[in-house]
Amino acid sequence: MTEFCAQYSRDVGEPLAGTATHAQSNLLLSWPIGHWTRTYHQAKTMTPEVSQAVRELVESGRRINLIHRADQPRGVHRAYRMPECEAFDIPTDELHDFLTALQQGRPLDSWYAGSVEQRIVLCCTHGVKDKCCAKFGNASFKALDEASQDYTGEFEIWQSTHLGGCRLASAALVFPALRKYGRIEPEQAMALLDAERRNQPYLPCYRGDAALSPAQQMADIEARNQLQRVGIEPTRVSIITEQSRDNGDQHFEMQWQTSDASGNLSIELNPITSVRYATCADIDAGEPPVEHPTWQPQVVDPSR
Repeated sequence: MTEFCAQYSRDVGEPLAGTATHAQSNLLLSWPIGHWTRTYHQAKTMTPEVSQAVRELVESGRRINLIHRADQPRGVHRAYRMPECEAFDIPTDELHDFLTALQQGRPLDSWYAGSVEQRIVLCCTHGVKDKCCAKFGNASFKALDEASQDYTGEFEIWQSTHLGGCRLASAALVFPALRKYGRIEPEQAMALLDAERRNQPYLPCYRGDAALSPAQQMADIEARNQLQRVGIEPTRVSIITEQSRDNGDQHFEMQWQTSDASGNLSIELNPITSVRYATCADIDAGEPPVEHPTWQPQVVDPSR
């Protein structure tokens, strides 16, 4: 039997689509990876005051992920506030002041480092949380970082704490678009960045748009897959209507647009049950896999 929850998820064919749930309000805070704990927003070297300030921000509704790059200067923490697309540089001894000011809605001018013009790509390498994130995440991070060198100034690639879905490693999240990915193979890194550069999701690894519900994510991805098969790369895909049926089916009427064309799709999602291990720890503990409700998409009408 496999030792890795991500391998089990692949083996049983758990769908990637519809698994992109993520908070809309985010703070990305650099912290040396060797100091991360299992809790995605906490580090062993945080002072008690900083640790508590981080917890209070999380409790108020802002997601905080710790991020790492080897070239980040010591003694200074880079932070990104999303969706505001603001960057900050904070000396370690001023972190509590910064976090308190952020929580209280006070000006952050003292630490402001400019607006974020490039895409920020987080790749989960949170091995202390789950061994799949180390096994699969590190290789994908290195590949994404190397591939980004071909797009000077367009991407920043950071290692990150838990992004949700350890079983879908390796996982990545692109800001500010909030597109989430899973099962990224190193050889797919260049294609993923090329798609993001065109403001398109990379469909082979796409988990969905975090601004949508799980069912909406799946309908959106199915529409894009169908359009790709007929050579259409939409600039926009919109949900026109959404209907839940008594048998659990979800029905969507979709509209797509390009610069010179538009059309419609009908997407039907049929309920199914998949089985999964949430983390490798469940396997190690001898727990059985758990059933999880999801959907299987069917296209009702061809694009028109």
